[in-house]
Amino acid sequence: MTPEPNGVELSVCSSCQTRYLPTDGPCPRCGSDQFSPYHDPGLGTVLSSTELVHPAAGWESPHRLALVELPQSVRLLAVVDGSLPSAGSLVAVSRDGELYRARPEPVSPKRSERGEGESPRVGRPDASFEPPR
Repeated sequence: MTPEPNGVELSVCSSCQTRYLPTDGPCPRCGSDQFSPYHDPGLGTVLSSTELVHPAAGWESPHRLALVELPQSVRLLAVVDGSLPSAGSLVAVSRDGELYRARPEPVSPKRSERGEGESPRVGRPDASFEPPR
């Protein structure tokens, strides 16, 4: 099966407007069973990624995975096609059967200089992390 070329299908709740990955159940936020399909372009920010050198049987090595956040705060785990992206990288996500696939999205110098086309950042940029003592 080939990946969907342009983005990801999401569900949007008719009651609370929450966007989420399609499921057989109700809205994960309010419990409503009224929803409609929503098409997302599929550009997201990598929150974390990893490469498995010895993956489970049936998967090729190396097996690369990334946790990706779409602009609507929908997070998904995707198999990475290509090199392992770093946190903060922009990736294009598409659905391939039961899997989501991510590929690095090149950002042209013009776009990055003006800040256009960049995905939203997660968390507060001024917050510093201090580990518990």
